[in-house]
Amino acid sequence: MIRPDLMPGILLCRHPVTSRKQLLESLCSRVARHGNLDERLVLDAVLDREKLGSTAIGDGIALPHATIAGAAATSTLLATLEQPVDFDSPDGKPVDIVMLVLGGDRDGAGHLAALGVVSRQLRASGDFLRAADSEAALYDAVAGRLVAA
Repeated sequence: MIRPDLMPGILLCRHPVTSRKQLLESLCSRVARHGNLDERLVLDAVLDREKLGSTAIGDGIALPHATIAGAAATSTLLATLEQPVDFDSPDGKPVDIVMLVLGGDRDGAGHLAALGVVSRQLRASGDFLRAADSEAALYDAVAGRLVAA
């Protein structure tokens, strides 16, 4: 099971987006609403981080992340995509699994440490996540197949 403090706050299964831009806008909007955060602030922070370099890690996985001023805790969203999108991945493969991680500025660098753990867990469980055909099945894949590092 994935560590409880890293469990996604939102799960989206086979999310229908067609581009990296549309994906990031959609995910940021959802996590902002879920966490009562300013949507523009969240999107700007994530896009600023992406300007430093793609957060795709290979194997069809991306981990966009940012620190959000005023947020006290880490927020997460896990999505599988209906169709893979180009994300400037180091291996050239399009992305179809995305975990958005937002750290609070009062949380220190806790969300950055979480990224390493999540990265390993998503790589190990990609097939289970891709096989999920509903949010319930995606939750089962996350809760039952991902193991704490």
